[in-house]
Amino acid sequence: MNRPRRIISLWVGNTIEVTGTIIGFILLFSLSFITDILVKFLVIIISWMCFWYFPHCLAHFIVGRILGIRFLYYFVGRSSLIRMRLPLVTSILGVVPVLGIKIDKTSILNISRNKVAIMYASGVLASMLCPLIPFTYSLIYLEYIITVFIGVITIGNIIFTTYFSSKVGDFSKAVRILHQAR
Repeated sequence: MNRPRRIISLWVGNTIEVTGTIIGFILLFSLSFITDILVKFLVIIISWMCFWYFPHCLAHFIVGRILGIRFLYYFVGRSSLIRMRLPLVTSILGVVPVLGIKIDKTSILNISRNKVAIMYASGVLASMLCPLIPFTYSLIYLEYIITVFIGVITIGNIIFTTYFSSKVGDFSKAVRILHQAR
């Protein structure tokens, strides 16, 4: 049974996404003023999480609008990764709310499947590639061992997301759209 979703207007949802991404950049820019290595590490981790979380739906929205896809609203829901029933992942994602964006299905009726697939893939690509920004900053501002750790979680995120998104996430939606008969 689907849980009721909290609906958020497109304006508010986009504002949340842009603000979270800007916070990620502000944290990175603050690194040059911080001397304590532990504080730098925490700032990088928080920034990394901002770049992992906030650009996802924003990428769907921006790419979708460029390609002629309309959206109805944002909503607060649960990650589709819950369907994989991975014990640690399910327990974490079961309590962490995620923002989703609702596509206006009538807007994709006359749009090529390739464009819809690109819109779906854009969000997951943003979640995989945007954390490379804080990783790059860690190369400049952090000790080698901490940078290696940030690199491992960044590469781990790319591998994890590629695999699981192709099973239950945006990549699987993109592939399904490409294989649908019209």
